[in-house]
Amino acid sequence: MKLNIKYNFLTLLLLSVTLPLYSQDAKTTLQVDKRFHDFGKIKEDGGKVRAVFTFKNTGSSELIIQNVESSCGCTIGEWTKGPIAPGNTGIVTGIYDPKNLIGIIDKTLGVYTNAKFAKVVILELRGEVIPRDKTMDDIFPYRAGNLMFDKEMFEFGDVLNDKKDSAFIVMYNDGQYPIKINNTSSLPTGYMIRPEKSIIEPNEEVRLYAIVDGNIFQDFGPFNKNFRLITDDPEYSEKPLYMLGTIKYNFGNLSKKEKKDAPKFSIDKREKDFGTQPIGGFVSTTFIITNKGKNDLKILSLKAQCHCTEPNIDKTLLKKGETATLTVKFDLLGNMGSTQKPVTIYTNDPKKPTVDILLKANLY
Repeated sequence: MKLNIKYNFLTLLLLSVTLPLYSQDAKTTLQVDKRFHDFGKIKEDGGKVRAVFTFKNTGSSELIIQNVESSCGCTIGEWTKGPIAPGNTGIVTGIYDPKNLIGIIDKTLGVYTNAKFAKVVILELRGEVIPRDKTMDDIFPYRAGNLMFDKEMFEFGDVLNDKKDSAFIVMYNDGQYPIKINNTSSLPTGYMIRPEKSIIEPNEEVRLYAIVDGNIFQDFGPFNKNFRLITDDPEYSEKPLYMLGTIKYNFGNLSKKEKKDAPKFSIDKREKDFGTQPIGGFVSTTFIITNKGKNDLKILSLKAQCHCTEPNIDKTLLKKGETATLTVKFDLLGNMGSTQKPVTIYTNDPKKPTVDILLKANLY
């Protein structure tokens, strides 16, 4: 019993010698030389910039910077990894990469520490990124031989079915000799290409116009037409280009009477699930379309997402109360598992100009 008392006393004595370093009286506090850094104006292509923040241990026990988190991937933090003794300093460095980030810099670093009253210290990085000087490759990123283009696609957006629309791209002759625009590869009726001038001198910029005439063809929905611009460029004579857009029906500004008398598209179902089917099989189904409006309903176009679906309709003009049968054949190509393919119906119903139906199957 006495031995135990003596042992416990010695233990308490030893603890009394060592504990003051870690007692509740020992506090970790810190002081930061600044809370934000202004880079001023920096160039986009000037490389990474650094902001250094000094953390001083003003407490009576070791300061530890545990982690630094940034508000975006363009900024990273580096910091003193080891313990910082009382009275000593450590640093946190914010590294900002301005590449492709034109505009105002407003980023933060969250510094996590073991300080009693500063578990998280927020640091701010400010400034402005000035655009770099653009090169010809920036202005004309698409190249085909000695001709450079600001883009390879004519982007039309929405084109009304009874109107003409145009778009243009800019060409630049980066070669030493003039380049002549001869013609284009074949395009469907209603699509045209017209250069601003037929001969492009070295170091000259020339516009190339594309025209879509909705009056000529009766097609609706998205279009993606590719063609080749044929030139006498000895390095690469044929330049592949594209036209993208969507043909839409022009309803105009309908009066109240026109809206009241408008055709009304109705369909008996919006999808067909064929259930479990073998890969490579072939199925078909029908949809019944009805005109519940007063004026004639026109089925303007049927568009399938892929060649595996083939839609056909028995008539495209439906008077009031009439019906049409839409038959869709579904070639069950693909991998095992669930598959679904849409078919889009384009109509002259102002409330339902496009209607999607869906074919589903589980392939094995």
